Amino acid sequence: MQIQHLLEIQKIITGGMGLARLENGMVAMVPHVLPGELVEVEETKQHRGYVEASVLRIIRSSPDRRPPRCELFGRCGGCHLQHAVYAAQLAAKEGIVEEMLARAGLEPVRGMAPILTAPQTMRYRHKLRLHMGRNGQIGFHQAKSNTLVPVCRCLLACDPINDALARLAAMDLGDSFAELELLCSPVDQGVAAIFRLKKKRQQVAEKQLARIQEQSGLASIALRRGRAIEAVGDWFTLRQDFSVAEQEYALAWDCRSFFQVNPTQNEQLVRLVLQLTGEVSGKSVLDLYCGMGNFSIPLALAGAEVHGVEVNPHAIRAAADNAERAGLADRARFTSMPVEKFVCTAIKTGPEFVLIDPPRQGLGRAASRIAGLGAARIVYISCDPATLIRDLKIITERGYALTSLQPVDMFPQTSHIESVALLEKN
Repeated sequence: MQIQHLLEIQKIITGGMGLARLENGMVAMVPHVLPGELVEVEETKQHRGYVEASVLRIIRSSPDRRPPRCELFGRCGGCHLQHAVYAAQLAAKEGIVEEMLARAGLEPVRGMAPILTAPQTMRYRHKLRLHMGRNGQIGFHQAKSNTLVPVCRCLLACDPINDALARLAAMDLGDSFAELELLCSPVDQGVAAIFRLKKKRQQVAEKQLARIQEQSGLASIALRRGRAIEAVGDWFTLRQDFSVAEQEYALAWDCRSFFQVNPTQNEQLVRLVLQLTGEVSGKSVLDLYCGMGNFSIPLALAGAEVHGVEVNPHAIRAAADNAERAGLADRARFTSMPVEKFVCTAIKTGPEFVLIDPPRQGLGRAASRIAGLGAARIVYISCDPATLIRDLKIITERGYALTSLQPVDMFPQTSHIESVALLEKN
């Protein structure tokens, strides 16, 4: 018989879990609960110093609880907070960031700004990654499991992706694929698919791929072999139009480049970054992890002399093309190189301003090197508060003050948190 407890949930922590304490003081982590709720739970897993538990019964419900709109909530591992009204989701995310700052002894000079709310809380994703089962079934993995939950619709995905997903889910896709990515162009709503092959050298019949594309209505198909992606036919170009700081421009890229999956919130993020950078006309800006120019292009349009650095050569080519189309070839240049190598060996003169938008693992050893460049201002955009706080500690110990930090809700219904920090040279 499982051990059961009666617990009062204290707060939401990283990963969207509710935290409570057993009678002996040990921490219990419980999914799909809200602060202030009284719940009956049973232990599911014991760890050193804490236990995991699942809800048997909610005895006292929070006024912030709402019925989840998705019938797969609790089975699919994607959403963590769909059982909470949107205001409560935002409050939970702000609380997580505030607590992490306090634990690290970091206090922004201007305090932490309120979280930037998302224009859309559903149907915002323009990229969706799904797993595929042995019989070609498409779905998500259950939380902390490799068990496939079949899906033909995701409430977080935009309509064109859901239309393509429904058609693909109804087809016989065979047994060649391990994973599927669907990417939607914000401008024309065309959908491209990347199928990851189970084996790198595996061959797929052209007739099968042609049948999949025709019946699904996909604009393009590509195959992923390990890390390499190869197009079946022509590459599909994704596009987003922007109107920022009285400037209108467009960005284009293909499925080999990273892009923000929430385009409407991404436009707000760009506006926020430009507000934090202030006047950049004539100043030298180093855009690290620049991708296809998401921030490089608007900074150059604002008059900055931008140097973008990115390891992905496909993204760098897209960034250079975006700059040329915007008439910025003389103000924006790009280098394809690992950022860590660039800041250690390649940069000759220090920039006046540095922008950083690294992947989830953060800067690591590059943090101290970036601080050593001596820029007057650094703006750090992060999708993981834990690695952000770690890197901010390193940078602030090397002569910078944390001026401001603002969470950004890029991924409503989930526990993921984007943040933007401004650091200024002491």
